[in-house]
Amino acid sequence: MPRKRRSGKALIRKSLFLVSAFFLLPFSLFAQFDFNTTCAEAYRSVLSLRFTEARELISSEKSKHPLNPIPVYLENYIDFLNVFIGEEPAAFEKFTRSEEAREAILAKANQDSPYARYCLGNMRLQAAICHIKFGEYKAASLDISHAYGTLKDNVRLFPGFLPQDAGLGMIHILAGILPDNYKWVLWVLGLDGNVKQGMDEISKLAGYSGSDETWRMLRMESMFYMAFLDATLGKDAGQALQILQRFEKQGNAFPDPANPIWIFIKASILQKSGKTDDAIASLSGYHPGVSDYYFCYLDYLTGLNKLNRMDPDADLYFIRFLKNFRGQNYIKSAYQKLAWTFLLKGNTTRYEEYIAKALSRGAMFVDADRQANREAKEKEIPNVVLLKSRLYCDGGYTARALQLLLSGDARNSFHTPRDLLEYTYRLGRIYQQAGNTSEALRYFATTIQDGAEQPWYFAESAALQSALICEQNKDYSRAGVFFRRCLSMKNTEYKNSLDQKARLGLKRIKPYLP
Repeated sequence: MPRKRRSGKALIRKSLFLVSAFFLLPFSLFAQFDFNTTCAEAYRSVLSLRFTEARELISSEKSKHPLNPIPVYLENYIDFLNVFIGEEPAAFEKFTRSEEAREAILAKANQDSPYARYCLGNMRLQAAICHIKFGEYKAASLDISHAYGTLKDNVRLFPGFLPQDAGLGMIHILAGILPDNYKWVLWVLGLDGNVKQGMDEISKLAGYSGSDETWRMLRMESMFYMAFLDATLGKDAGQALQILQRFEKQGNAFPDPANPIWIFIKASILQKSGKTDDAIASLSGYHPGVSDYYFCYLDYLTGLNKLNRMDPDADLYFIRFLKNFRGQNYIKSAYQKLAWTFLLKGNTTRYEEYIAKALSRGAMFVDADRQANREAKEKEIPNVVLLKSRLYCDGGYTARALQLLLSGDARNSFHTPRDLLEYTYRLGRIYQQAGNTSEALRYFATTIQDGAEQPWYFAESAALQSALICEQNKDYSRAGVFFRRCLSMKNTEYKNSLDQKARLGLKRIKPYLP
């Protein structure tokens, strides 16, 4: 055989060997995390709920750079927001199935990049949030523990990588509010809930003003976490409002005021802070495009704020929410609030029609739905004066609420034991909101004395608010007494959130107790 022909065959064999070796090499040697311009644009589209546009950009990036794992993370983000916003069981099942395969891809990618464990940890955290939405706290605690381990490894390897702090902050807060019987998984890892630490960690990314454009873009993620805590888990919004204000002062091209996730973030924090007019102004900017994913919860949130302001068109937003939403949370609450809009207009027939639906529809994973179900079950029409005072107080209209309750006509309208108890509680809350803590403590003391053995939440909440006032005044011994008093009460509405806040309060003041 001629030498030239043998050399050709040898060359072919060598080429085949090299090609085979290329495909047999580990994926991690070639998979490089690159949050490039296309990925950044896709990320903005995802958080603008323009999923069709986002998928086109992701597909383009996959074609150009098939080994870049960032598109896998962004696809997971789309599925996560589908579950978070829509709450449909089918979407939840799809997300759970897909997430496992995506985690496997990220786990095989180049671990020398700080984005590897960041993306993986965030995906596990998103899974935890979805499980919490569906009341699956055991699965959520496992997801939280996995996310914590992944992000802690990233801190050890890349201590200066700021975006990971937001996820760790969220984990520290979630660890403190999970039901006790699901915390054993977290205790095994030595993970303890710490709301202050969590908020401080979240605020680091939220307040970033450096030159890294990707980090600046990812700041919205930290704000999203705070809004989730305020809207879904009932966390107090004081620190979140300060962080929101700092975020807005810094100014950024992203997000724009019409971004639906940003509207959710801003309105949730403003609503919990009693800034009703500002919340409604933000919500009025939501105008989804034809192909955008519709954020139904924003209709519920608009209705809630308009109800607090006594706007006559509040009912339209609850009706729209109930018509379009296919999930399970806030259904009972929306029917209850819709019933209230008619009660405030003097239409008890329509009130009874809608409150009855709160008994038969929706789930009871969140306190607002449990309380609505209880009202429907008891079939006791709320006192209109007390209802108005509650709504005004929730909306931050303190002067209106106080004027209403102190009027002579109002005092003559309370007849049942529940109404009389709520009257003292409402006055306590209004004085607390107005900054008159001595009067607030006086009315709370009466509420606790008269209502400790009753099934309503007023006495337990009065104990919690008394504890918070004492803590603010650095009277830690007395605060501890009230926190424990709160925890000792049984069979109250809003039990989960009240107990969570009391336990976290005891943890905060523990260093100051003898």
